[in-house]
Amino acid sequence: MSLANDLAAQLMAEQRLAVLQLLADQPSGSANDAALCEALNAMNHVVSRDRMRLLLFWLQGQGALHLLDRRMESGLVVATLTERGHDIALGRSRIAGVAAIDSGEA
Repeated sequence: MSLANDLAAQLMAEQRLAVLQLLADQPSGSANDAALCEALNAMNHVVSRDRMRLLLFWLQGQGALHLLDRRMESGLVVATLTERGHDIALGRSRIAGVAAIDSGEA
């Protein structure tokens, strides 16, 4: 694997973790793809809506969240964190492809 591929994979893993953490910060554990996209962009993870949906559908495949696809009605995809996703967001669990939380331990 090239350095560019390694960096791209690491960036995607960090974006996945950021999505889970954003959802964990919501009282309902839910948010739509547009709001998540804006929040990630504000965190200097510049992503398109298409990229956000790619992240969300991947996380759904890992059991970290559930999606309600409302693109036909409202143009939005609504993500809701699962228990597994909440554990990953807090660093209590890990899955390959999602960045680990830096505990600050050396």
